[in-house]
Amino acid sequence: MPQDNEQANNPGDRRKFIVISTIGASAACALFPFVTGIPSVLDPVTREDGNAKVPWTKVAALASLPEDGTPTKFEVVLAKVKDAWTTYTDIPAGAVYLTRKGDEVVSYNLRCPHLGCAIDYRKDSNDYFCPCHNSTYGLDGSVTNDDSPSPRGMDTMETKVEDGQVWIQFQQFRPNVAEKIPLS
Repeated sequence: MPQDNEQANNPGDRRKFIVISTIGASAACALFPFVTGIPSVLDPVTREDGNAKVPWTKVAALASLPEDGTPTKFEVVLAKVKDAWTTYTDIPAGAVYLTRKGDEVVSYNLRCPHLGCAIDYRKDSNDYFCPCHNSTYGLDGSVTNDDSPSPRGMDTMETKVEDGQVWIQFQQFRPNVAEKIPLS
C-alpha cells in the first residue's frame, strides 16, 4: 500500500495533470471564438445571390403625369429597407423623371451615368442636362452631344401602372461604364 500512496502523491503526475488540464482549457478557450465565427465566414454561402429581386416602389399617381410626355421629377421613397439588424421604413432612395404617353410610362434615373451628378430637365430646350460635364440627353434618354463623356444614355427602370398608380423597380447603376450594371 505505501507504494500506491507514493504513486498517488507523485509530484510529477500532479504536475502532468495540471499542465494537460491547463493546455486543454486554453485550447477550448482559443477554439471558442473560432467556432462561433464559422457562421459569419459561411454567411455568403447561405445569403441570397446578388441577383435578388428589386422590389416595386409606388412613385406617383398616373393622373399627376402630363399626357404629352413632359418629364416630371419625383422623389423615390422606399417603403421598407432591411439591413442585418434593423428594418427602416420610408427611406429616401433617390429621384426619377417620369414621362407619360397615354398609359405608357417611362422612368429615367436622375443620376448621370457619367459620374452620378443630378440631371436637370430644361423646359426651355425640352431636354435633359448634366451641369457637371455639360452633357445633354434627349427626351428618350439618349446622349445628344458628340463630345459628352457619358458612356451611355440615361438609365431606365422597370415601370408598371396598377390601379392608377405608377410603380418602378428603383435601382442605382454603376457610373462611367458603357454597360448598365446595377449596384447592389
